[in-house]
Amino acid sequence: MSKTAGTDPVLARISLVIPGRTIALGGQPEEGVPVCRLDTEAMRWTYVLRARERWLSSSDASNSREEQANRTLKGFGLKDADLEALARAPRVVVRMPYASEREGWQGRIFPWEYLLAKATRRYRNVDNHRVTVMREVVPKAPARWKKPGQRSLLYVQSAPGGLRQTWDFSAETKRLKRALGDIQLMELKDPSWQQLHDVVKAHQPDLIHLSGFDNLAGLKALRDLVPDGEVVEAEFGPMQLDDVLAKEASVPDGMLLASESGGAAVVGAQRLAEALGAGGEHCAYFVSLSLENSAARTAALIVAERAALSAVGFQDAVEDQLADFFFELVYGQLDQAVWNLPLAFESAWLRARKEPRATRATGVTLWMGAPLNEAAFTLGEPAAAELREADTPPRLLAKPEKELNYAVLHNNGRLFSEIVVERGNAGPEDGLSVDVELQLGPEQASWRKRFVASETRFDLSNEVHVPLTAALMRSLQEAVNSTLMVQLSHNDKVLTRDSHRLRLLPVDQWRDNDKDGQWLPSFVLPRDPAVVSAVELAQRYVRILRDNPSAGFEGYQAAPSTDEEQLREVDLQVQAIWAALLHEWRLGYINPPPSYSSKLDSQRLRTPSTILGARAGTCIDLALLFAACLELIDVYPVIFLLNGHALPGYWRHSSFQADYLAVSGDGAHGAMAGAADRNSSASLQRYAWQAIGNAPYREVRQLIRARRLVPIETVRLTEHCGFVEAVEAGIDALSEAEDFHSVLDIVTARMSGITPLPIVEERP
Repeated sequence: MSKTAGTDPVLARISLVIPGRTIALGGQPEEGVPVCRLDTEAMRWTYVLRARERWLSSSDASNSREEQANRTLKGFGLKDADLEALARAPRVVVRMPYASEREGWQGRIFPWEYLLAKATRRYRNVDNHRVTVMREVVPKAPARWKKPGQRSLLYVQSAPGGLRQTWDFSAETKRLKRALGDIQLMELKDPSWQQLHDVVKAHQPDLIHLSGFDNLAGLKALRDLVPDGEVVEAEFGPMQLDDVLAKEASVPDGMLLASESGGAAVVGAQRLAEALGAGGEHCAYFVSLSLENSAARTAALIVAERAALSAVGFQDAVEDQLADFFFELVYGQLDQAVWNLPLAFESAWLRARKEPRATRATGVTLWMGAPLNEAAFTLGEPAAAELREADTPPRLLAKPEKELNYAVLHNNGRLFSEIVVERGNAGPEDGLSVDVELQLGPEQASWRKRFVASETRFDLSNEVHVPLTAALMRSLQEAVNSTLMVQLSHNDKVLTRDSHRLRLLPVDQWRDNDKDGQWLPSFVLPRDPAVVSAVELAQRYVRILRDNPSAGFEGYQAAPSTDEEQLREVDLQVQAIWAALLHEWRLGYINPPPSYSSKLDSQRLRTPSTILGARAGTCIDLALLFAACLELIDVYPVIFLLNGHALPGYWRHSSFQADYLAVSGDGAHGAMAGAADRNSSASLQRYAWQAIGNAPYREVRQLIRARRLVPIETVRLTEHCGFVEAVEAGIDALSEAEDFHSVLDIVTARMSGITPLPIVEERP
């Protein structure tokens, strides 16, 4: 029997406050509206939004979120009149009490900003009204805050354990100094918890700006820099880095700080709040967190534990330049608005969400405690903030990649993780131009953009692409060192010209890590002659297995519906491919070819023709071969990446893949496991075609149990096993969550423009 909304004690204590009205949650829904539980909906919507790259490009899926959001809020007890009132309000404050970290966590992680915006969209479309959502947490005792006196900001830069060698805070520092004006700035680099605590206690800063890494992102970045066996400090004692990451869902939200020994220390959100509050002796006016995944728990607990009167954090991933830009706006507005933080926040957010990539983020969250909650209702209609006019020439902020898979260039991937132009003192009609050149021996690939300085900021990160010539493609048999040059000109006068070293990997080399693993679909080569040959050989097997002399490979046309008997026709086509490779190719296993890399994540991959020529391949070679065969016969393949292993799989029907893409079918529900101490970032999906982490694993397991997705252990081809045994082995290989890294959906990759590499070889 389902419980009524009124029995949800956490939901009943949350209210939505607009000028002149407070709307309580947790009441009985309207007749015909199903009751929604806050804990269930918090985890479901968290997963849906963290997997948004899968569905954002689909207008149907994106539009359906409006109805789903409406249904959820009505299931919380809201009526149509309530939603219309929320839509007409200039801003909404979500008010919730706080007793402890383990109580009420569901309300703190719930994505109120997105749900309220979506559910009220129909009422706001008339005048294109924007609603700004803020959050108020009511602690057990009021914060001991005094009005700003010395007007100081403590700027904490944390890149411990070797992360500083890959991280540069200089651009962010310049932004803060430009925005703060007369506010005193104190810098604290790579502190331990105790050092942070002591500095806050000694200086009592009004403002604190934290920049660096949330715990999970920091540990993953650290893994690529340190030797095996590296030890990190955690609240549960010292542990090897690999052991901590093996159970990533247990890594708490918070911030990576330095350990007392100079390494890295995992500091949870509540422990971080204790340091910022100096053990209860200080309460800052505002804490800004330039950290990913910092809104749900870290920022909330800083306010709830009375370490600050207010805090701002990001709900999940955010571009570094966008975060820096946003906080420069906030601090510039804060000074102009006589320290009215709600006004500074809303003005900055109105401007920041105009940025192109801001539309793909779930947003930024402001947490407030009294008396800031009162100020939120007296703002009038804030205008979008702009950067303070800088009396400096235009400048280029660029972070080039240091090493690139060839597949990145092939798929028009980024040469720069970030590249932004700010016009400075250039006039709005002045001309700016950016030139990028990639040098490789006698060849040069270039890109140029000329534009008028009509805006204060231009983000070019997704625009810089260089063409690759056929000769350049053929030359990359081994990794080569090249030079990347970037130049900024103002009215045809060169202002800056910088060169950066870039290591370009050969066409068949792939790096198995969280950043470059996304390019694996480019190594699925359905037009390789050996793949065509394998499908030709499989023709006689498909006729026998389907008991039809005229049967062939028609993919999902053989299954007009999802009836099990028709799905079996798809299974038999896949089994015919297996039979041909098993009986005609007679494959053996072989170790990976050399990659000349000091990192174990780099591997040279064999093409299907190379596999056929040698009659052997590695686990990932065989997985890519089988996936290519499936793609050629129009059965949608996937690749499962495990720790040290890979295997393919396939969707039994195209509608199953469509449901997965929309995050609406079997598997998506219940993918997230809720708990007060779980982190917020383990399920984040950065690319539409690759899902990484524990939550996608649970989704995959549910899809396999529902017989929608079928894994195949292709190493069994080298052991001369039958198809059924290979499927059983594939299911067994995916039995442990700790072994799972990610799943890549090849069709989604193709829809996203990830195409096969030009490394097709002649038929042997």
